[in-house]
Amino acid sequence: MGISTLQSYKGAQVFEAVGLAEEIVAKAFTGTTTRIQGTDFEALYTDLKRFHENAYPVNSSDTPLIQNFGHFHFRDQGEQHMNTPIAMTNLQVAARTNSRDAYKAFSKESNAQTKQVTLRGQLKFDINPNNRVPLSEVEPVQDIVKRFVTGAMSLGSISQEAHETLAVAMNGIGGKSNTGEGGEDPKR
Repeated sequence: MGISTLQSYKGAQVFEAVGLAEEIVAKAFTGTTTRIQGTDFEALYTDLKRFHENAYPVNSSDTPLIQNFGHFHFRDQGEQHMNTPIAMTNLQVAARTNSRDAYKAFSKESNAQTKQVTLRGQLKFDINPNNRVPLSEVEPVQDIVKRFVTGAMSLGSISQEAHETLAVAMNGIGGKSNTGEGGEDPKR
């Protein structure tokens, strides 16, 4: 995922709503696909009311302390994050010292967090080799990659080398890139 302004996504309908009830999606995100329902207006109001009451207690002239639930930065007893301090420490040690043990510790922590904080971590797959899709029913790779697009990845969000490598790869397999032949950006 690259970095882009909201304007470039406006009206594009390239996202799905996850965790919002159909009533919210219909009113606030008209036309957006939503396969996984979730919170509704009543639940949002309940949260809003609770936050307001915490910020402005009814029978108190004291200004309450602002609570930090760890939404943006890791906090003990706060919201779960994919990148924990332990995982990041292990990743840094692995990268700096080429330690396989540190990388295994990083992987173990990251995989454990995946089960806690990601949608895919909540899924259970029934892998049965007898239920395989026949190869004759699978689209050829040349047709699949035509739908791959890297143009939304801005040069500001990835390095020039990564940008050019993506362009070469996409041009080589029939995907779409925002660059010309051979990975050269026509704007440069």
